[in-house]
Amino acid sequence: MHHSVGARSLVCVLFALALVCPVVLAAATQEADVLTISVGDSVAKPQQPGLPLDVGIVVTTGVVNNSGTDMESSFRETEAKLVGTRMRRELEAHEGWGVVRLFPEPSVIPQVTLELNVLISDGAQLSIAAFGYDVSGRVLLDRTYNDVALESDYLGEGADPFNDLFVRVHVDMLSALMTEAPAIAVLKSVSFLRYAQALVPEAFSGYLSHREGRWYLTRLPSGQDPMGIRLKKLQEYELLFIDTIDEQIRSIEAEVGAAYSLWRRASKEQLDWLELRRSRDSDEKKFTDDSAFTRLQAVYAAYRSLKIHEQELFELVLDLESEARSTALYVEKQVFKLTGTLEQQYREWRSTLLRINDLESLR
Repeated sequence: MHHSVGARSLVCVLFALALVCPVVLAAATQEADVLTISVGDSVAKPQQPGLPLDVGIVVTTGVVNNSGTDMESSFRETEAKLVGTRMRRELEAHEGWGVVRLFPEPSVIPQVTLELNVLISDGAQLSIAAFGYDVSGRVLLDRTYNDVALESDYLGEGADPFNDLFVRVHVDMLSALMTEAPAIAVLKSVSFLRYAQALVPEAFSGYLSHREGRWYLTRLPSGQDPMGIRLKKLQEYELLFIDTIDEQIRSIEAEVGAAYSLWRRASKEQLDWLELRRSRDSDEKKFTDDSAFTRLQAVYAAYRSLKIHEQELFELVLDLESEARSTALYVEKQVFKLTGTLEQQYREWRSTLLRINDLESLR
């Protein structure tokens, strides 16, 4: 009986934790259009090819930190990177798109940007707020996607339980882009001129106009403009940082991917046990103490499996995070070492580029 009481206390705590997720989703659904992907249905991939436009993916996490620890916070930040790489693979597997990159924060360099905010991720459910737009300011997507995994979604090697969510985001963004097919050359010009305007506003302010939230091309600078040529080189250096960081993220995915998949599956099993108990134990008199204890043992076994996978995953994340806190870049015959979070490194690199090219002398 002593073990039964202890197990009941554990289950009560886990019930409280499991109930947090629906509250988060309810708050999200009040703010944006929500699409819940039907359980068991398969989403068809887009039929038309993508456009030869570069795409930037920015992912943040809004998942509630139940433990309140830095360890879980680090894990969620890493998870956001994994979500970003999964979204990128979806676009890269489709014919037609230009270069698809992960950016630490929104940039005007890619002609299309997709911002994702992970709201819920517990192995049983994935909820993501997606906001897509092109560099002219046209909104392509503003919706929250919610997908619930089945037990069968975890079967088989390389199982991808939330595949349909990423496919649907891709389908919706491409469909919106094609409804008013943009002039590719114009978007690429707007992209460069917005970049140039942000760095040297007085020299490039006359090339674009801004009305009602949209950017319009007014005229083009000469292709031989020395300042324009130098700024394009500056842009290449900025992308050098993005591509260098990308190698780090791919390495993180290779190291963490398997452990992350095991954690998601263990988490789903634990939540399934909790839901089963919640639905079957509304009247405990239906069960003997022996049957109740047997079920509690099963719940605890699922919980123990989850904690084992979680500990392994968290330790991996912390080890990789310590390795990824600095980035070395070789530019203009100099080695530059950047430190801090990816966002901090990105901002530091942009400031460094201004000094490298001495833009003040170009004004």
